[in-house]
Amino acid sequence: MPAFCLGFFACGGTAIQPGTPTEVAEKAGSAYASAGHVCQLKGEVAYCDMSGSGLPLLIGYDDKRRELVFVSIVDTEALFTRPCTAMPDVAHPSWIVVKCNAIEQADKTKKVVMSIIGGGKMPSEGMTPGEVIRNARLFVDEAERYVLRLKASQSEKASQSEKAKL
Repeated sequence: MPAFCLGFFACGGTAIQPGTPTEVAEKAGSAYASAGHVCQLKGEVAYCDMSGSGLPLLIGYDDKRRELVFVSIVDTEALFTRPCTAMPDVAHPSWIVVKCNAIEQADKTKKVVMSIIGGGKMPSEGMTPGEVIRNARLFVDEAERYVLRLKASQSEKASQSEKAKL
């Protein structure tokens, strides 16, 4: 299966070394794009798969902590018809952080969304593109499972509410 690199990202097989947030995000986004995803660098963040049916993936780098950071955004009002702050607390692994954040949309309006955040330490010798892809995929898979648990929790609460009405 051929790898496609999209946008301005260059294909390459070298390790992604610790560096500036922009350098690392660009190289990590390039690695993820080589696996068939669409990524675009904006500032210090690679925005990947932003217009698909699955969850979007944002890739950044914390140069102080030397951590690759993955973030997925969920519009809880659109998906669950309730604000982020009213969402139930459902189980997630300790390496995942879930919080509500205000974002600015393309039309300059602000919206509060759920941010699912994970990542990990980048070794001094860096990570291969394959390691970045595997880590990103693990994160996205867990973020998707988290959203499924949220849906199940909401369905369960709706069912209990209906039973209480009877």
